[in-house]
Amino acid sequence: MRRPSGGFGQRSHKPQRPASAVAAVAAVTVVAAALLLVACGGSSNKDDDSSKASATSLEASPQTVTTATPGPPPGATLEGFRDVEVGDCFEEITDSPAEDSAVWLVDCADPHDYEAYWITDYLGPGAGRGTSYPGTATVQNFSEQSCFDQFETFVGVRWTLSELDIRAWWPSEESWARADRKVICTVYSESGEQLSGTQRGSAQ
Repeated sequence: MRRPSGGFGQRSHKPQRPASAVAAVAAVTVVAAALLLVACGGSSNKDDDSSKASATSLEASPQTVTTATPGPPPGATLEGFRDVEVGDCFEEITDSPAEDSAVWLVDCADPHDYEAYWITDYLGPGAGRGTSYPGTATVQNFSEQSCFDQFETFVGVRWTLSELDIRAWWPSEESWARADRKVICTVYSESGEQLSGTQRGSAQ
């Protein structure tokens, strides 16, 4: 998938893999001629035990859902990524100028890649309007910890015991300068299969 100004890192809790970290950044794209959208960087994270985490680089094939296809899924609507809300289920756009700033919003009852379960503004060190970017590592650490802290509340089971994994998006240095402070936490299937139905309270 094209990531013109960066990409995303992912981690899972497979025990045989070592821990590492990667950063992510975002791009701005005009969608539907009237909508200016900003995408965030992303990561999947399970930090309960560093021996149970792994990460992919931008050069490697990321461990992520592989079932997405170009074009809209049946019944999908185009949604700006920053407009995604908790409980929204969506698929990424592929092979399109909008892929870094918009998603295909679908009914959670239909097969989908991701479900948003926690959305917050960045509230870590250096937060606030008009401030300088705190640094990728600082923003990433806050974002990943926020996602980890809220996982069990939404899903109903600890992240390390779940069949689901976490992918997070956070502000890049470029989007920060445009007042982007949004952190978006999502769940996806660790197996790479699409999800069906909401994962709220699923205890999977």
